[in-house]
Amino acid sequence: MDTLILIGSKISQDTIHSSLGKPEYSYYFLMKEFVPALLRLGSVIEVKSLDEVDALYDQHSAQGRKVVFLSFSPPQQTPEGLRCPTVPVFAWEFDSIPTEAWGDEPRNDWRRVFSGSGAALTLSREAADAVKAVMGEDYPIVALPAPVWDRFQGESMADARRLNLSERMLRFTGHVIDSPYLGLSADCLVLPPQPEPAPEPVTAAPRSSVRWLTTKALFKGWWAEAVVPFLPSRQEPPEAEPPVPPAPQAEPRQVELRGVVYTTVLNPGDHRKNWIDMISAFCWAFHDVADATLVVKMTHHDLESYRVMLMTLLSRLAPFQCRIVVIHGFLEDEEYRDLVRHSTYYVNTSVCEGLCLPLMEFLSCGKPGIGPRHTAMLDYLDEDVAFIVGSAPQPASWPHDSRALLRAYLHRLNWESLVTAYRESYATAKRPVDYRRMSEAAERRMREYCSVEQVSGRLGEFLDDQLAAAPGAAKRSLVL
Repeated sequence: MDTLILIGSKISQDTIHSSLGKPEYSYYFLMKEFVPALLRLGSVIEVKSLDEVDALYDQHSAQGRKVVFLSFSPPQQTPEGLRCPTVPVFAWEFDSIPTEAWGDEPRNDWRRVFSGSGAALTLSREAADAVKAVMGEDYPIVALPAPVWDRFQGESMADARRLNLSERMLRFTGHVIDSPYLGLSADCLVLPPQPEPAPEPVTAAPRSSVRWLTTKALFKGWWAEAVVPFLPSRQEPPEAEPPVPPAPQAEPRQVELRGVVYTTVLNPGDHRKNWIDMISAFCWAFHDVADATLVVKMTHHDLESYRVMLMTLLSRLAPFQCRIVVIHGFLEDEEYRDLVRHSTYYVNTSVCEGLCLPLMEFLSCGKPGIGPRHTAMLDYLDEDVAFIVGSAPQPASWPHDSRALLRAYLHRLNWESLVTAYRESYATAKRPVDYRRMSEAAERRMREYCSVEQVSGRLGEFLDDQLAAAPGAAKRSLVL
């Protein structure tokens, strides 16, 4: 009898469109990516509530079937007290884990969560090492990437591996901000001087008028305090709320791309993505290069949350000959594959990463990268598959720590190194033989790193070891 694998995430298929950019939204995509590997190991059921977990566990374990619940969520949101064996599946982008509780949430001390679950699955070796440093070297935790490589293979993506610098059309439904059509100018950021209004003449009020105004003000105050509270209450008709202007509707779009196309996918509300440096370095590197385009796919539900900041940045950088295209909207699977197909490079300028699914997807399709070697990207990024951007450690706080205490490191990028990486990658794209060498290396690297076959094999061994333990075995004691 095969194993029953229950999976769950805070975000579901029904809420993902409205949850883009919100905390933990990416866990939904992570969960979906693991399904092909999990299906090789047993039956998979996505649960909508925690009540389903123990109900399904009771039903199937009574039939002698092994059941496990993979909770795709940060450890501080992993449910406790379930009868079903629970394994947190989490991304982490720092070299240390929280060992303190705050905000009346004991699970903020991750030692409690890991001790209760008895095992965990994370996405990078650095995160696994951080857990072992606290829980002990023998703590059962495995570092596995999401198995994305297979999804970008097959005949439908065969043409994507060929270097294409000619015109191609990107179609999607959403909003687009395209720099050549914005009339950008720094002059728009400064208001023209306004003439000061002439002061109005001040005339002294007659003494009798001053006395009357004072008496009226005092009487009004007395009436409000001494009389109004004792008058019969009167129901006032509710004031009509002003109409809210409707949000602009997403429309079918066509964007023509040409030349060397750099692409990134990021949440503009996440400061760790460092997109200000990404855009400013791009415009600096390609100030006079007309066939260099940066496509920024924003993963956020609210265009207004970043529009002013973006327009201000572009206006300060103007004029420039290169092109910035910002896409706002949910891309369906085929639209996203077209974005990958029409790109030349993927760009990552993050100061820390728990995995970076988009970078792995583009590499899997033979698109070389530009990015730093730190945190999760240490597992798969090097000079063979990417143009490496320099970085240096800088003190930081854990993202969910409301106290903002400095307990970890992020990695501040070297902006000049990023400019150099842009220029070197552009020159390589003009040399098809050199570009093809990097493209083929990227695809090979990801096949060995994140194919379904590779991930399912290691994941199966890990789950077998955890489920082999006798039901009801004592959990590790938590020593604080």
